[in-house]
Amino acid sequence: MPAAASKSKKTGRKAAARDGRGSLSNPYSSSTNSQETTDSTPPKDRGPNVIILSSAGKPIFVRHGSDEDEWSSACGLLQGLRANVLSFDDAGSSLGEIQSIQAGNMLIVFMNTKALTLVAISDGENGSQNEGWLRLQLEYTYAQVIFTLTDQIQSIFEQSPSYDLRTMMGPNVDASLRNLLDQFDPPDSDEETDISAPSYNSQGASTFLTAGIECVFPLNPELRDSTSRLLIDTCRGDDTLFALLVIGTRLVTIVQPSNPSSQLHTSDLHLIMTFVGRQPGLLTNELWFPVCLPRFDSSGFLYAYTSCLDPVHTGLSIVLISGNNSTEQFKVFHSAADTVRSNLGLPPLSTVRSSLSASTSSYASSTRDDRRTTTNWSDPLHDDTDTDSDYDDDSERRGSILSRISASGNGASAGRGIVPRPTLGDRQLSMTNYLTHTPKPKSKTVEEKERAQDGPFVTALKIALLPKQQEDILNQYLDLASAVHFCFRCDIYVQGSSGTSTEGMLTQCFGPPLSFPFTDAQSQRKVWDIYQRLSLRLRLGSSSVETCYDALDMFQGHDSSMSGSISNDCPMQSLLESPPNVHGVTYLQEDNEWLYVGLNGKFFELYATLPATVKPREGTAYCARLVRKLMGDERILFLSNPLTWNS
Repeated sequence: MPAAASKSKKTGRKAAARDGRGSLSNPYSSSTNSQETTDSTPPKDRGPNVIILSSAGKPIFVRHGSDEDEWSSACGLLQGLRANVLSFDDAGSSLGEIQSIQAGNMLIVFMNTKALTLVAISDGENGSQNEGWLRLQLEYTYAQVIFTLTDQIQSIFEQSPSYDLRTMMGPNVDASLRNLLDQFDPPDSDEETDISAPSYNSQGASTFLTAGIECVFPLNPELRDSTSRLLIDTCRGDDTLFALLVIGTRLVTIVQPSNPSSQLHTSDLHLIMTFVGRQPGLLTNELWFPVCLPRFDSSGFLYAYTSCLDPVHTGLSIVLISGNNSTEQFKVFHSAADTVRSNLGLPPLSTVRSSLSASTSSYASSTRDDRRTTTNWSDPLHDDTDTDSDYDDDSERRGSILSRISASGNGASAGRGIVPRPTLGDRQLSMTNYLTHTPKPKSKTVEEKERAQDGPFVTALKIALLPKQQEDILNQYLDLASAVHFCFRCDIYVQGSSGTSTEGMLTQCFGPPLSFPFTDAQSQRKVWDIYQRLSLRLRLGSSSVETCYDALDMFQGHDSSMSGSISNDCPMQSLLESPPNVHGVTYLQEDNEWLYVGLNGKFFELYATLPATVKPREGTAYCARLVRKLMGDERILFLSNPLTWNS
């Protein structure tokens, strides 16, 4: 008999009760959302419903649902429930804030800040039944609001509880919230995805589960390192805080301050890359806009400059962040981006704009049938079919990219166990074959002549992004562990001056997208739920609700890295970002169909799905073998040498 219960925040048992410059695009205005679909069919509900409401019970954001009167009544009811639980404090019961409500298959999770309440509602069919996972989504939702408006909104509501925050958010902030939440949930089986598009996030929910950033792979570590130093030489200045090269929501390289307390948290990186990677105006425009990094300093704005360096082939973009919003600082960043573009062998932005404008006009006049297989990133200037045929005709003879990249590194890592962390000297890998054995074009078309002018780094990016090569590399790792899926986390120290490591870490993740046999959203959602349970077991020894909330209580009130951050409001983020400090193994076998294994140690975490025919002991050994291989290939799969401005 289902019974409603509430979880309160009590130790032991939880109460179950601007500034644009000239003609630059404004990413917060509705005008940049020029690629919105014109299809009148309403989208399917995807994932749990997420609601933001004020302390007065007024709805600010509703992920699913458009009836304002209906949701106004529902928000008033939710605040009434919260107030009812808080009323016990006046009677001396001290139940604390309501945390969640479970009623049958319905799970409602609350997150309360000073003047805002966030609620996630899952029915078990369109959303997770894991309270920690829903709490994490609420924390990222709150961080996204702060990313746009800073925590000054709390002061606004404290002074005027009935204030309508929707007037400040606008349609594009609403879209940013939806884009972020969509990454937590798998797409519907009938939803089309283009895995070759730079904005495609193959990792999906694993980037949040592992608190890691997805990197572009495989890349020559020497090329990646030289590009990082190009950013240092070109972009370093008194007012420059961060410099990134990204492709969609995937990181190529980043340069940060040497002080660990001034380095970016993974959650802030997620917000930056999700926002920038999904801006439709970035292809042909430079963007200059304010951002608030909630875990860095939630009280004020920084200013981000973004420009797409290669909108035709790779989607490579530069992101430069400063505390200075002056016109002079914009000009400095504009000049730095042009210098980076030139040093990478890419054509000037004006030339690219002209080419895109001409090709767009030509493309618009093509037939409707021709448009069904095209994307903004591949057409009309790039023909993936021709490129794939050039590289794949003799793929069997040449072997995979990964084998050729790591050929010289296998000997050093063959017998290494999990515990010792390989030194850089043990993993000096050569990319000579990777660059010199690339097949030459069969014919000299205009496009191929343009490619011949690209520098080695851009050439390496083009090859690395080939879908067939990505698939082959991931399949090699899956076969090594006899797994159908895995996600891997790797913690790498940020390098300071003279090659010494700082105390800061850049957490990265790697793994294939969930695919067959998990073909529908519900089966994929179940995998992520189980991975989340395994993660809590490894960190806390238990995945129970009480243990999880006890751990969150410990993180809340713990001193944050900076006084102005929202770390105390986001304990689930802090819990998942905390690096593993002991070696642990856990597994779960359900329905005699799949074996789920969790494995962690110093500098790594691994979650994998294997057939239930594999015994837990064997599955653990397979996963350990996969960890050794991934750690050995660290330099080509990850940004293995993150630099600072003093490096």
